[in-house]
Amino acid sequence: MNTVIYLGLLMHLLMADSQLDPGKYIRIKRLSPRVVLAYWPGIDRRCNLTAIQSQKGLVIIDTEVSPRVMAPIKEKIEQAFNRRDWAYVVNTHAHNNHCSGNCLFKGAVIVGHENLPEDMQWLIRRQTEPDLKRRELDHMASILRNLRAALPQSAGNRTYNRLIRSDIIFYELFVKDLEEGYEIVKPSLTFADRHTLDLGDLTLELIFFGKGHSLSDILIYIPQERILVTGAIAYQRGQPPEIGRQSQLQDVHRFIAVLDSLLADDVKIDHVIPSHSPPLRRSDLPPIRDYYQRMLTEVQAARQQGLTLEQTIASLTIPKKFPKFRDPPPGHWCYGIQEYNVRNLWRILSEEQPQPQTQNEQH
Repeated sequence: MNTVIYLGLLMHLLMADSQLDPGKYIRIKRLSPRVVLAYWPGIDRRCNLTAIQSQKGLVIIDTEVSPRVMAPIKEKIEQAFNRRDWAYVVNTHAHNNHCSGNCLFKGAVIVGHENLPEDMQWLIRRQTEPDLKRRELDHMASILRNLRAALPQSAGNRTYNRLIRSDIIFYELFVKDLEEGYEIVKPSLTFADRHTLDLGDLTLELIFFGKGHSLSDILIYIPQERILVTGAIAYQRGQPPEIGRQSQLQDVHRFIAVLDSLLADDVKIDHVIPSHSPPLRRSDLPPIRDYYQRMLTEVQAARQQGLTLEQTIASLTIPKKFPKFRDPPPGHWCYGIQEYNVRNLWRILSEEQPQPQTQNEQH
C-alpha cells in the first residue's frame, strides 16, 4: 500500500514538474561572451546546440527534436544573451534532433547544405504516413514505460533520478508534438561546397563534409572564437566515425581532405563541439582523419590481395587496427559500426573497380 502511495505521489510530482518548468533541466554553458552551448541532459541522450550572438543578430546551430522541446531551450538562450533578434538558424544535417525546431525561429534565415531539403523530407513523411507515425509513437511509448518503471528504483540516487525525470519530460513533450504535428521548415539558403556567413564582428565558415552520417553533413568553423562545430562527424571521444550506405569514393576522399584542411597549422581550434557528447579537443580530430585514411588503404590492399569481404572484416577490427577507438557495446545505436563501415567501403570500391580474381577463380 505504501509503495502504491509513493508511486502515485512521485508521478504527481513528475507531472507537476512537466507542467510548471521543463526549462529547469536545461543546461547553458558559456564558452565565451559571444557563444553558449545549450543542451537538455538525459541518461543517454544529449544534443548540443551552439548559440552565437553577433552584430547582425543571434545564430543557433541545430534546433532539437521538436518545437515543444526546443522552446524552453530557446528561452534560456535568450535569457543568457538578453536579446531575441534571431538572424540565422544553421542545421548540421537532417536528423530530427538537429532541425525539428526550425519553425520557432520566425524571420530567421534557415541555412544548410543543398542536400538538406530532400534529406528533411522524411520528417514530413513521419507525420503524414500513418504507419511511420504509429511506429514512432509506439517506440516513444516504450521508452516512456521503461523510464517510468525505473523512476522509483532510482530514488536513492539523486543524480540518476533527476536524469530520468528530465528524460520523461523531454519525451512527453516530443510525443505531444508527434501526436499533434508541427511545421517542418526547410532551409531557404543552401550551398554546395563552402559558404561564409558574415555576422559583422565574426564569421561562420560552413563546410560540406560529404555524404556519410547523412546526405547533408556540414561543419561550422568560427575563427574569431576558435570553435569548430562538427555535427555528427566527431560524435564522441573513442567512437569510430561513419562511412554510410550513401557514401561514394569521392565522399571518403572529401572526409580526409576536409579534416586535413581543418588540421592545418593556421586553423586555430580551442573547442570542438560534437552533436552528442561533452566538448572535445582539437587532438580528437587527427584519429578521425587517420581512421578514414587507413580504412581506405587497408580495404584497397585487401581487395588487391584477393581477400574476401568476410576475411577483410575479420582483419580490420577496432582492437587490431584502430586502438584509439572502441567498439560500441551491444544495444548502442552504432553497435557493429566497424563491420558496417568495412562493408560500405567494400561496396564503394567494388563500384569503382571490379574485385581482382584469385588464382583459383582464374583457372
